[in-house]
Amino acid sequence: MKHKATRLAVLWGITALALYYAFYAVDWHKLVSHIRNANGKFIALALFSTVLSYIFRSRRWQFLFSCVSAISFPNALRVLFLGFFMNNIIPARAGELVRAHIGSKVTNLSRTLVLATIASERLCDGLTISIMFVLFTLGIKSSNFPIELMYVASVFGMVTLFVAFTLLFRNKIFFLIEAINRRFTHKAADYMLARVKIFIDGLSPLFKPERTVIIVLWSTLIWLIELSAYVFIGAAFRVSMPLQYFVLFLVAVNFSSLIPAAPGGIGVIEAISKAVLITVGVDPELALAMVICQHAIQYIVVGIPGLFLMFSWKEKVKEAQEAV
Repeated sequence: MKHKATRLAVLWGITALALYYAFYAVDWHKLVSHIRNANGKFIALALFSTVLSYIFRSRRWQFLFSCVSAISFPNALRVLFLGFFMNNIIPARAGELVRAHIGSKVTNLSRTLVLATIASERLCDGLTISIMFVLFTLGIKSSNFPIELMYVASVFGMVTLFVAFTLLFRNKIFFLIEAINRRFTHKAADYMLARVKIFIDGLSPLFKPERTVIIVLWSTLIWLIELSAYVFIGAAFRVSMPLQYFVLFLVAVNFSSLIPAAPGGIGVIEAISKAVLITVGVDPELALAMVICQHAIQYIVVGIPGLFLMFSWKEKVKEAQEAV
């Protein structure tokens, strides 16, 4: 209990500092004015694009299972929306564990295997936006260019290579796991080593030739649609800037959401994304208004169906939260 309280204190402390940084010296009159004067039609288009991207994510998720029919599209849609919603109300992205738990219930597969498909999904997303970042934003001329984002993109590249290496030599790794298993007779060690083997197997669809092409195409489509939402947000606030700056906006939001903090990346996303937009010449209050709008859209898109699913699957969600 004490450890949990300390962890929560640290997470909320990070959020408090980020919120202070995001709103420090903000001209509230200008910020409110920008939000009030935003074009509702373009915000509606951004909202629609975001909904569409989540629908396509659900379809892609099916291909990350060894058997596509392991999870039906309606179940994939429901579990994915619920998982993202839980990420917005549980700190440190623990909603992924809730999603894995409920996913195992609707598929009758092990939670570890479902968690591996979610890890594959995160890897696909990270690698796709990293490639977009490299292709579109390297030409940005700014002395304040956020080089830290390049480091994160490089990490996703290295993780992808590590996963590919692990799958390529998985038979040898399994042999090593079995050898270790023979040396330990404790049930906890047996259980842990078995879960590692299941998790590695769960990553395998990523690198099956017939699946890789499909997953790449879905990932590209998903993130191009996501990018269109950011462009629509820019249009709503009458911000005219090159496409590469919108890519930078998208990358900043998604990479900053990886930082452990309060639910939904509140504060962290606002602070980092605002700072990144300022480096490419966007007014501070306008930058913050754009980020707040994007964050609110994400909350609305996953919040409405997520809230409904949380109550309709009340017992499953309660069981999942206890398991987490």
